Amino acid sequence: MQIKEFCLAHEFDMSKCAVNLGGGSFTMTELKTSPVEFLNLAEDDFERGGLSALVNATTNAKRAIVCQLDQLLISFGYPSLKWNVPKKIERLHALGLLAPSLLRKVVNMRNILEHEYKAPDLQSVEESLDVASLFVMSASAMFIPFDDVLEFSLPETSDGDASVTHIIAGLYREPRGVFYTVYAYEPGDFSGRCVGQCEVPAGHMLFEAMVKLSASLMLRYKVDQALDNFEKTYAEL
Repeated sequence: MQIKEFCLAHEFDMSKCAVNLGGGSFTMTELKTSPVEFLNLAEDDFERGGLSALVNATTNAKRAIVCQLDQLLISFGYPSLKWNVPKKIERLHALGLLAPSLLRKVVNMRNILEHEYKAPDLQSVEESLDVASLFVMSASAMFIPFDDVLEFSLPETSDGDASVTHIIAGLYREPRGVFYTVYAYEPGDFSGRCVGQCEVPAGHMLFEAMVKLSASLMLRYKVDQALDNFEKTYAEL
């Protein structure tokens, strides 16, 4: 059953509910070479000095960023290794996991180096390393661990005869993919009795809105915008 059908069947509007984080243990997928390893290579290159080292530092700073983009996307079930960098940035922006403006500066710098053969200057390389370091470290910090449970509950002023009073959405990663499992609960002590469940798979428009909402609540950043985005997305289903 699709999520909208599921909610309609239980007469529950997720977009009109109070929402809270419920904790979790969702971590990033391990890659053969980590973003931190590419970042360490970039910093080692920079310390050596000279034109060759600056070129290599720029290349490895971009690799650190792209590797971090891929690690985040793969962790959320996206086949990002097949995508170009703009598409990776677009999807992560939709998930609410990055602000793309600074990352584009480093990617553009690498593209200029490759296609126009312009050597990077010292200040530009320092800036690219700063951006790469900030992005990699902040992404890692968000996943210690990522809050993977969202709890939606009816306001206290709602109809006391409601058959379902709250919904819990848990984020899961399994060999078959990444998805939210959404559970509906009837009134009762603690969580009440579960009366149904459905899944929201990675790539679904509501999946992205839910990840964005979790990230905003975790960071306490642009929460109102994330809630508005969730409400509009839910209305479009």
